[in-house]
Amino acid sequence: MPAIGIDLGTTYSCVFAVQPNGDLELVETPEGNELTPSVVHFSGSAVSVGADAKKQMADDPDNVVVGIKRYMGKDYPQEYGGVSYTPESISAIILRRLAEDAAQQLRTGTDSLELVITVPAYFGVAEKEATFAAAEIAGVKCLELLAEPVAAAYAYGAADSAGSSLVFDLGGGTFDVAVVAATPGGAPRVWAVDGESQLGGLDWDRRMTALMWDKIEAVVDDIDDCRYDDEFVALVESEAERVKRELSVKESATARLKFGPKRFSITMTRPEFEAASRDLVLQCHASVERVVQAAQRLGAPTVARILLVGGSTRLPMIREELANMLNVPVMINDPDKIVAKGAATLAAKLVSAGSQRRLLGAGERITSVLPRSIGVLIYSSRTPWREEPYVQHVLRANTPLPIVDAKFTVSAIFDGQEKARIQLYEQAGAVESDNAADNRMVFDCEVSGMRKVKAGSEIYLLVSVAADGRISVKASDFKNHELEMQAFIEGTLDNAEVQQQRNAVAGLALRS
Repeated sequence: MPAIGIDLGTTYSCVFAVQPNGDLELVETPEGNELTPSVVHFSGSAVSVGADAKKQMADDPDNVVVGIKRYMGKDYPQEYGGVSYTPESISAIILRRLAEDAAQQLRTGTDSLELVITVPAYFGVAEKEATFAAAEIAGVKCLELLAEPVAAAYAYGAADSAGSSLVFDLGGGTFDVAVVAATPGGAPRVWAVDGESQLGGLDWDRRMTALMWDKIEAVVDDIDDCRYDDEFVALVESEAERVKRELSVKESATARLKFGPKRFSITMTRPEFEAASRDLVLQCHASVERVVQAAQRLGAPTVARILLVGGSTRLPMIREELANMLNVPVMINDPDKIVAKGAATLAAKLVSAGSQRRLLGAGERITSVLPRSIGVLIYSSRTPWREEPYVQHVLRANTPLPIVDAKFTVSAIFDGQEKARIQLYEQAGAVESDNAADNRMVFDCEVSGMRKVKAGSEIYLLVSVAADGRISVKASDFKNHELEMQAFIEGTLDNAEVQQQRNAVAGLALRS
């Protein structure tokens, strides 16, 4: 069956297909473009994706969705045409468009495609589950989710190089950094990851937009009218993105604007843009420091090179910061498309392995790590006593994947207890903390079927994390009797909701 790799990006998406001879081929849009804007426009019972949808941002902004990737794993429904759509279903619409483009180029149907879809390495449990649900809603078969830095490492051939590679992935809306190298036994792996799921090129766009508004205010009399004119606001945002790109190769760039009969231009310089964006660069700097230190503690080889991924790495301020930090070669090779290419590389391996794909040898794939620590919510029952519940982390960040049946233990509170509520929490900040407020609940379950337990008897949750970061859980008592469990992953859809959203998406006419 045809295999494809999809980089499902915040601002742009990209697809590579695996040809019968094993070659990788870029999938172009019907317009002949290499990238598809991750933009959706609703119009009654029809929907458009990509360049056509992006054109509607000025004319019909209330029915355009941009940057939905930042809301994956969150309760963020939006209503269009009287129908409520979740982030999963809006992502599904984008996936449907990408799959149809691939199927057309491969001269097959979307139901025959087998996909690997990339996600940020720093995505948590809920975001990954939401992405997998998006594939279900789109009606496409997702073989596996793949961390974006790992996809880039496949495409760069990083695991075949001496020393460690620092993969620096700054996309439109998310940021990952990972250290990748071979183990002493020769198998390639990720040693450590870090990042920010809410940092990317969109944030640099907003800084440029704010700078432009400051200058616009100095040359127009009716600034309030400008700010409330949807068409002019869209023009400013479009010009801000263009000027940002131009400043990657020039010291200054000019934005040309029109409001009513008045035409005017404003000039932006690279130094003022870099000054306005300095705090964003420092966020990247902090993540790089943390990931390098974590990899060193775990025994990774010294970083020998930096591999740039994502269109935002074209910003000179990023490359200069990295070169000054680590003093190693900085490599950039088609940063907008390399993640999709790496995803297709893994897709080819998985399709070739068939039913044995879960048994791919260590040397045949780059193994990843758990991006955030996971623990169980505990209420104090002994000294040192704590007034507030806290999180006891059992699985630490950067633990190699897959993880099989890691044991989380809680205790029965009273004799004869028949049920227990157990909650798993995931590290929310950059640094692990046992304060519940510094973590977010990812798994909530009620276990039942306990028999003749005494106060203090142990109850176990056995937590497994697959190679692609998806979580599964089962429960047992202290006698290893399996317990019944009603559970959900916080921020995700249940089966009925997935089917409801699938029906809603299937009912939309996708404009080509």
